Amino acid sequence: MHHQPVTPSIFILLLCIILPTVFITVASSAAVDYFIAKQRMSEEMQERTTRKLDTLQQNITGLMEAFAVNEYEKILINEVSLNANCAVLVKDFKLGSILGEAAYISGQLRSEANRLVTFEPDNPNHWKHLDNCYYSDSRDVLNASGELIGQIHLYASSAEIDAKLNAIIRESLINTLIICTLIVLILLMMTRRFILTPLNSIITTIGNTDKSGIPTHMVPDRGPREVRTLAHSINTMITSIRESRLDLQAQKDALDHMAHHDALTGLANRTLFNERLTHAVVQAARQRHKVAVLFVDLDHFKTINDSLGHNTGDKVLNIITNRLTRCLRATDTLARQSGDEFSILLEGVDNVSQATEVAQKVLHNISRPLQIDQTELYTSCSIGISLFPDHGQTANELLMQADAAMYQAKSEGRNTFQYFNTELTQKALDRLSLEAQLRSALLNSELIPFFQPQIDAANGTIIGFEALARWQHPEQGMIPPARFIPLAEATGLIHQLDLEIIRQAMAQFAGWYRQGLNPGILSVNLTVRHFQQLEFVDTLLELIKETGFRTEWLEIEVTESQLMTKPEAAIQVLQQIHQTGIRIALDDFGTGYSSLSYLKRLPVTKLKIDQSFVRDLPHDEEDISITCAVIALAKSLGLEIIAEGAETREQVEFLLDQGCHQIQGYFYSRPLPAGEIERFMLDYEGIAQGA
Repeated sequence: MHHQPVTPSIFILLLCIILPTVFITVASSAAVDYFIAKQRMSEEMQERTTRKLDTLQQNITGLMEAFAVNEYEKILINEVSLNANCAVLVKDFKLGSILGEAAYISGQLRSEANRLVTFEPDNPNHWKHLDNCYYSDSRDVLNASGELIGQIHLYASSAEIDAKLNAIIRESLINTLIICTLIVLILLMMTRRFILTPLNSIITTIGNTDKSGIPTHMVPDRGPREVRTLAHSINTMITSIRESRLDLQAQKDALDHMAHHDALTGLANRTLFNERLTHAVVQAARQRHKVAVLFVDLDHFKTINDSLGHNTGDKVLNIITNRLTRCLRATDTLARQSGDEFSILLEGVDNVSQATEVAQKVLHNISRPLQIDQTELYTSCSIGISLFPDHGQTANELLMQADAAMYQAKSEGRNTFQYFNTELTQKALDRLSLEAQLRSALLNSELIPFFQPQIDAANGTIIGFEALARWQHPEQGMIPPARFIPLAEATGLIHQLDLEIIRQAMAQFAGWYRQGLNPGILSVNLTVRHFQQLEFVDTLLELIKETGFRTEWLEIEVTESQLMTKPEAAIQVLQQIHQTGIRIALDDFGTGYSSLSYLKRLPVTKLKIDQSFVRDLPHDEEDISITCAVIALAKSLGLEIIAEGAETREQVEFLLDQGCHQIQGYFYSRPLPAGEIERFMLDYEGIAQGA
């Protein structure tokens, strides 16, 4: 049983507010009066002290000149005893000079027990007593010729001020209590009469309701203006509720629609789709029909959002929604799952061909160009299809299977559809497992660099090595890059992976140089993600400093197609990297779609001929043409050129004949771990010297 928390009434809350407020206000006023009175008394004391010092100076000057010590000491005794001073001292310089001292000091003290005591200059307690006096002042004593012959010091006691201030405090406390009590009583009486009583009437009236929860009577309209305004508002609300019960149902329906539909497209959302799919499965099981679920994901939609903005992306989604709707029957359900993902429910399916026909319609309609604000866009989609009861018995299973099939369609090149099969489930599970292991591998330093030599074929010397990521799994052994690199790119781990490989490779290169070896240039691959971060240059320079590396030893390889996703941002970061003295090579050149205008603006120092053009040299005419064109372009732009993937002597000789001297490939060496690379450098140097 749950108990409602006990809350105080508004009367108690007001009391808690009023009491401290009034007390603080009155006490503050009393405190101000106290400090004003104290200041005034202090000023009066100072004035009295000044007058007394003037009088003492007049009375003692003649006596001090006449060495009448006993006489002026009597004056000091009278001054202390009659005026309740703390102490009076005289420093007689003339008598002191006769006695061989700086000054003859005499005077009277009033002790803490209110007894007169003769001042003893050698008594430290007497000096301490003087330090504790409330106020002190002094006058110089001058003879007729203006010569300083002594000083008078008057120390005032605070006893009189303390007594008066204590009286003021007592009086203020009494007045404060009386005033606080009166004000609080008056305020509480007025609050109860003009606020609490009308509010209680409102609460009582609201509490009397009919079956639908609407008050049966209007709220009394009395009390101060604010309470009457509240009563008027409540009465207006009661009247409005009574007159608009039908509107409440309409609002409920609208809220229900919002809860089950996508705000942007107006389509069913994931919740409503799951409800309809669950119902469709139950009906299909009874009537022995099939149900088809199509999971539709737009290809490269993120590129549209990133390059043209979310407003354009929203317009694209609405156009896609209209096109998808035209592909379906009135009885079919179209839903937006999230972002650029849609799902389609086809009920009463008799055979697989019906789902295939819908998928083909969707592919055709989505692939048609879109016109957005005078910009023509092209998009496509990947579709995964699952069937009840073939691929699942529940709504959740069917959605999972369709989603897995959609990913298979993407892996097969996109702009296609794929039916679910059991192998896809295992692939999805394997992918999740591999992702978890990859994250662990990055933490446990299982990813290491292998190095593939880059050779100047004209003179047979090593010009550098390309660092390539390899995964040495503790149980599965060496995992090929084709398995984990795409996964790292899809999960965003590629950024961390690249930096880890670069760090290890830099440290290894710096070590080789310290050993007296000459490994040449370290070439490393970077994804476009790095060039979308302005702080990447700082990160790279920190790695160079940390590993003892040098900028002139480093060459960064960037792929042509990735750069073109955001060329302006990439050019900005590459310019910063180039200014540090780091070389930049354009990898996989010829496979992308960059224009020569962008190539001219990119601060690249080298072009890399992709291995797909080298593989069939010198027999494939098309590859020959492309390779020769790239070499000619590099020469015309004053860039270095290197070919990768050379595996035969015939390929190496062809590249040399065309003017490409820098070559990388299995003809010279596979990628090797650091230990084997050291032997390779030593052996290759020996071979080169012997030649």
